[in-house]
Amino acid sequence: MRHRPVCGSDGKVYANHCELHRAACNRGKPLTVSRLMRCLHQDDHRETPKALPMSEATSPTLSAGNTNNKDDIRDNLIDSDINDLEDCSAQEYEIMKDNLLLYNHARLMTQDNHSKEYLVSIMFSHYDQNNNGNLEREELEQIAEREDLEQLSKGCSLGHMINYDDADKDGRLNINEFYMAFSKLYSVSVVSLDKSLEINHITARVGDNVEIKCDVTGTPPPPLVWRRNDADLEALAEPEIRVFNDGSLYLTRVQLLHAGNYTCHALRNKDVVQTHVLTIHTIPEVRVTPRLQSKRPGEEATMSCHVVGEPLPRVEWLKNDDSLHDEEKYEVVGNGTKLIVRNIGYADTGAYMCQATSIGGLTRDISSLVIQEQPTPTATNEERRFFSFHDWGISVYEPAACRLYHEIQSTDIIPGTQEYVCGEKGIACSWGRAINVANRYVYVTQPAKDRILVISKIQMVVVDVVTTDKYPVGLQYVPALDQVWVLNWRSERNVGIKTIQVIRDAAQKRKHHTVHPEPIDGQFDLVRGLYIPHSQDIGHMFKYGYVTHTNQRGMYKLDLANMRYTRSADLAPYNCVPAHIQFPALYGFVILQCEEPVTGKATGQLLLDYLTDTVLSHKPGLLGKPMVSPDSRHVVTLDKQASGVILVVQEILANGLKFSFDVKTTLNISDITFYPSQTTHGYDLYASSTDKEDILFLNLATGKVEMITGVGRAMPMHLKKWGNPNRPIVQSGIFGQYMVSPSNEALFVLNGETRTVNCEIGGLVHPGQVVWFTVSLH
Repeated sequence: MRHRPVCGSDGKVYANHCELHRAACNRGKPLTVSRLMRCLHQDDHRETPKALPMSEATSPTLSAGNTNNKDDIRDNLIDSDINDLEDCSAQEYEIMKDNLLLYNHARLMTQDNHSKEYLVSIMFSHYDQNNNGNLEREELEQIAEREDLEQLSKGCSLGHMINYDDADKDGRLNINEFYMAFSKLYSVSVVSLDKSLEINHITARVGDNVEIKCDVTGTPPPPLVWRRNDADLEALAEPEIRVFNDGSLYLTRVQLLHAGNYTCHALRNKDVVQTHVLTIHTIPEVRVTPRLQSKRPGEEATMSCHVVGEPLPRVEWLKNDDSLHDEEKYEVVGNGTKLIVRNIGYADTGAYMCQATSIGGLTRDISSLVIQEQPTPTATNEERRFFSFHDWGISVYEPAACRLYHEIQSTDIIPGTQEYVCGEKGIACSWGRAINVANRYVYVTQPAKDRILVISKIQMVVVDVVTTDKYPVGLQYVPALDQVWVLNWRSERNVGIKTIQVIRDAAQKRKHHTVHPEPIDGQFDLVRGLYIPHSQDIGHMFKYGYVTHTNQRGMYKLDLANMRYTRSADLAPYNCVPAHIQFPALYGFVILQCEEPVTGKATGQLLLDYLTDTVLSHKPGLLGKPMVSPDSRHVVTLDKQASGVILVVQEILANGLKFSFDVKTTLNISDITFYPSQTTHGYDLYASSTDKEDILFLNLATGKVEMITGVGRAMPMHLKKWGNPNRPIVQSGIFGQYMVSPSNEALFVLNGETRTVNCEIGGLVHPGQVVWFTVSLH
């Protein structure tokens, strides 16, 4: 068999392409060809999702008698080799290998233009006398004697290769082990980098393809390693990150999370490093409301603008392409979030443009104003409504007038079935979580019934019932993949024996079913938590989520599209069992709330890199649950203490999280929501209380705090179930004026612009989950 070595994407060297394809067939997984250099010098970064170590407090201990025979054999092998190694030191052994390469190059290579890998493959073929694909000690010693190789080094011979480089300790060398043995072949190279090129700044737009050249040079040209946060990028095996044979790094269709520092250095010289700082920007996105309004002369007109972009764009208002100069007529509020036109005359009819400008480009959106003596009423294009889930069914309301729009009672029969929505008269509903799916359906879990109800927004009835594993609670929608992910508790209590299921084509009009993601180690895992990135204002598509297991200090990375685990992140050095995970869309960060295994004692906040799963920083003193604002500019950490609550606000910047301020309050916070700010193109925070009739308002830009009072008492804590807050508070989206916060027996609709109670909707028992949706009024 010919030895034309190839490097597999699993990091192993195969004798030829046939062997690579055979291994792929045996494993049932595809293997691709990588650079051979990578296999000779791979790091330990290449990971498969192997099981993470349990905490010491929970790991079973083996009795002294329960030892493994295989280990005994291995110990015998090692013991018998110790005497041999006394004659052959590690240094002498390296000299022998270098001399062996020089000797064989002179003897076996007819031309100088072959690669060094080719030389090693020729040597393997030459030494493998019986052609069985392995080198035994006997074969090596016979060759050494026949070719008088003892003179290559004092005390070392070919047979010592078994002692030093037999990685799997089976008493022989395979092709992979033989290649690894000669990886030192590439160690001797002098490299250099021009001082002016040590730091290289690159900018790109989302969606661009980016090629980065490494300016580290040497004679001969050294093999190069590319890293991000010290993780080897080739070992990640990410299809959009490739290292070409010439050593350049190629990033396909870059996203915001690819921003950051990339370093390159020669394989055997980590002292000479070039750093490439990649900054990624987006085209600004602009939305205005209303699209069209009609006013009488003498009245006042207001227009709102919401802008998203990285970097944050500069915002200005124009009228018919001209800047607004008359300060008495025009008032621009909050960096352009709002335009007020005063004392209107006929000349003010026109197209008012909100314009956003950044390095990413220029974008506009138009709000038209018409002045008439008899104005036509300004009809909005759409209206927001909300579902409220309570003990006796589901109610749908319109928030401005607080009008009941529709009702589904607990005793209704689900169309096309013989089953009740909740049960016969007197049986209360038990709701887990409810979510909006593509503004077409509302999905809601019924943990006690092991099922999910799918409610049509248009028909206002249950159109599908999806059966699940026991006690389905958690729901999350991934719009880009049209999937709903379900977390089944499999118990009435929140203990770590959960399973995960996925509903595909969730927004399609069809009968829906669940599937399980591919398990780790061939068995369905007992999951503690499932964390999937939420949709953010900057519409970034995340490829991965994370799964945590009970008492395991680490997490498994989950490929959402293929529903399988790709690798594991070990967090044992930080004593971190993740209790909550958040994903800002900017700069590729992941924010973790950490706990000790078993005791659940808080161990601080970790900042990770989403691309490589590397820990970037650890703040042991920052305790509590982190929550990221929809614009990914702030993270608020909710630290519940005996004396009250501390809200710690940090700004999310390219170089990490920067402390802004903290707020101490005696209000025991139940839930928080982010509401579009009226003074910046960002968000403010509203928080509900577990036991007081107050709602807290916090301006995230200034730290200013206000209270909205008289919002009724929350549901008693002992009645809350399925991990839901006893008093939710839910905001209605960009340009949504209202929030809803259920009390024990009523719904309070809050006006976020005026920070007042808009109305109270009574006559409900234990309202809980709230889901907003939008209705087109055309």
